[in-house]
Amino acid sequence: MSRSVLTPLTLLLLLLAPWSSHGSDADRYGVVFHVDSDTKINHMLRQVGRHHAANHAMPTRVILIAEGVKAALDNATDSSGGAYSAQMEQLIAAGIRIFACETTLTSYGLSADDLAFGVETIPSGVAELARLQVRHQWAYIKL
Repeated sequence: MSRSVLTPLTLLLLLLAPWSSHGSDADRYGVVFHVDSDTKINHMLRQVGRHHAANHAMPTRVILIAEGVKAALDNATDSSGGAYSAQMEQLIAAGIRIFACETTLTSYGLSADDLAFGVETIPSGVAELARLQVRHQWAYIKL
């Protein structure tokens, strides 16, 4: 009797365990950078680049929320006139995924079509940060 009770219970626990994620290994462990200001973008790009240079095999994502999304817009430039998109494309080419919050885009009257090449979207930046940390054990860095 105990064997028939333990077997389904054991299966249920294994299905609910965090290591039984149905995502790829790239979704399970990595580092996620949270940026919510457009005044910190150059700093963020340098920090993410340094992280990648030291940990090139580690999955890395950048989540842009609130004013941080502004730098991901096509043709966005810094105070010196440098294109953010060129810097972001270098990171993306290196395997770093950059996401803009769709909720933020909507609040600004924008869409994914307004973003620089290679920048992806997610429905909610805050929800994605929580999902990566809780379900997939990603390290969280706020820049």
